[in-house]
Amino acid sequence: MPAPPWPASALRPAASRRVSRRFAALTAATTLAAAASVAVLTRTQGWKLDGSVRFWLLGAFVLAGELLPIAVPRRHGLDKVTLSTAFAFAVLMCSGILPACAVYAASSIIADVYARTSPEKVVFNASQYILSIAGAGAVLILAHAAPPVTLHASVVPALALAALACFLVNHVLAGTGAAVLADLPVRPYLADDVPFHALTAGCLFLLAPWVVASSDTSVALIPVAFGPVLAIYVAGRQAGVNAHRAYHDRLTGLPNRWLLSDSVTTAIESAERSGVGVAVMIVDLDDFKSINDTLGHHFGDRVLQLVAPRLADAVGSRGLLARLGGDEFAALVEGITEPGEAMRCADRLLAALEAPCEVDSLSLHVTASVGVACYPQHGRTVDELLRHADVAMYNAKGERSTSAMYAHEHDEYSIDRLALAAQLRRGIERGELVVHYQPKIPLGDHGVCAVEALVRWNHPQLGCIGPEGFVPLAEQTGLIKAVTEWVLDAALAQCAAWRREGLEVRFGVNVSTRSLLDHELPDVARSLLDRYAVPAELLQLEITESRFVADLGRAQTVLHELRAMGVTIAIDDFGTGYSSLSQLQQLPVDEIKIDRSFVMRMETDHDDGVLVRSIIELGRNLGLHVTAEGVETATVHHTLRGLGCDFAQGYFVSRPVPAGECRRVLAALAEAAQTSPDGKTVRFPRTRESHRQHA
Repeated sequence: MPAPPWPASALRPAASRRVSRRFAALTAATTLAAAASVAVLTRTQGWKLDGSVRFWLLGAFVLAGELLPIAVPRRHGLDKVTLSTAFAFAVLMCSGILPACAVYAASSIIADVYARTSPEKVVFNASQYILSIAGAGAVLILAHAAPPVTLHASVVPALALAALACFLVNHVLAGTGAAVLADLPVRPYLADDVPFHALTAGCLFLLAPWVVASSDTSVALIPVAFGPVLAIYVAGRQAGVNAHRAYHDRLTGLPNRWLLSDSVTTAIESAERSGVGVAVMIVDLDDFKSINDTLGHHFGDRVLQLVAPRLADAVGSRGLLARLGGDEFAALVEGITEPGEAMRCADRLLAALEAPCEVDSLSLHVTASVGVACYPQHGRTVDELLRHADVAMYNAKGERSTSAMYAHEHDEYSIDRLALAAQLRRGIERGELVVHYQPKIPLGDHGVCAVEALVRWNHPQLGCIGPEGFVPLAEQTGLIKAVTEWVLDAALAQCAAWRREGLEVRFGVNVSTRSLLDHELPDVARSLLDRYAVPAELLQLEITESRFVADLGRAQTVLHELRAMGVTIAIDDFGTGYSSLSQLQQLPVDEIKIDRSFVMRMETDHDDGVLVRSIIELGRNLGLHVTAEGVETATVHHTLRGLGCDFAQGYFVSRPVPAGECRRVLAALAEAAQTSPDGKTVRFPRTRESHRQHA
């Protein structure tokens, strides 16, 4: 019969979880009741141990049934259908109550010890088996059909009632123990799938009279009777394997989307009765596509296999972790009393990923974003909770935070963003992307003007969208490679056009972390430089510091290849990330760009002024050029010149403008800055025509 139906959380090794006090108390009570039953039966019935061949043969099959349970996946975990029930009931009918109790309990103990079950569970299982057989025997005594039972039509009702008593005692005790271990409400757990348990147990009890009748004819028929049972075992085990495959992910062994949906439905039904909450979380690994693209899908699979058990342990016995596909997981946690508790669960999931994953002697730090939705605040159905958790997860990624709780105001925004992502591919194909250019001028008496290429999207309905409005979407949807290649092509084409006019300007292009980890990026850059006949030193790739450092090791090969070509590298938004001196020394970097937030406040905030001064000094000591972004006043421009900053970029110089206007700005700057205010000559780019005029 299905006993005991331990949940998945209760099947973990004893060393990894502690048996609760409630279960210990239940085990003590069950053991005392079993001991009292044995004492009463010994006094009233006596042992009358049957040493016949039939007794020992049936006992051997009881043990075989215990050693070969059929694991059947159910909602809360695994039910073990033990075929020993038929033969234990046959021993009861042939040899009496106490011999059947002894055989059943001994077989259970042997099987549990072999399976390395915790001592508390070993004692509990043996005790509840004794009580199950004792209950069946008591019914037979009360029905005046005390064992040994002679088979005839008049005893059939008594046998049916005895089987029912055995099933009820077993189901109640084993189900209560499983619910207590899983910290779930007992009554709903016992009521869950009663027809399945009753049908399975009924089929096994029906075999017992057949086994007894066969043994009355000849003991040699008992092994023959075991044949159909063995067939049931083989078929049932294969069915269990098939069911497990249907509801579990093959790579990680975790439940899949179907089992998660079933479990969330059950959790919601339970929460409605108990009045507690349920949390559903979507966990998405950050930049996992880069791992597959750079190191291969086999390496990515190994990472998923290492991450899965960490997340499952972080969820704990109150929940369930499932893999939805790719690098996306979902967690269900029951018994949530308030939303803050759900966020603490999300923090535990993130904390489980803090230790690096060691794969093939490579240490890899994996991070994730978590979206949280709670029942009943954020939805009352499985689909609502999963969709809202997904919205929260994308909101967390968009805000570059680690976790986020669903909020209604983010819903429409997230739907708009997803719709925007679907339109982006068509926008690239239709030529809706444009590039604006922002000049970058030298502050000292050496240097050449440069421009930064900044992509815009001229959306047919929404107008001009800045990079912050669609580049994160491109990263999430895999379109960032197409966007990067388009911007590189447009920038180098413009560079070639200005060179034909006699204007030599270095072009800076922002590169996403995902693009930087693309091993094809150097080949793409080389091909475009050759196509437009642009020297490699006129191309500079800018990498945002806060998003780059985490993937430093895997990006160095690409960076060194680009640097070997002559392409220069700059770290953008410097000061907002986590670069260390040792990392800056390891990187093939030519320039650091101070984040605009520090430069804009350096006039009014003493700390920001000190920070800007320190970064300039750091760049000088490391032999790097330093550019200050966000220069918006003449005072800041003058101060930066005095501090020895190399370049200035900001609204004081020029806003990002289309290519034609940028060309006019550069010409005006070149004309106006032939001589600096302090009398020093500053070199600005000039067209060949203007150069001839001054010759």
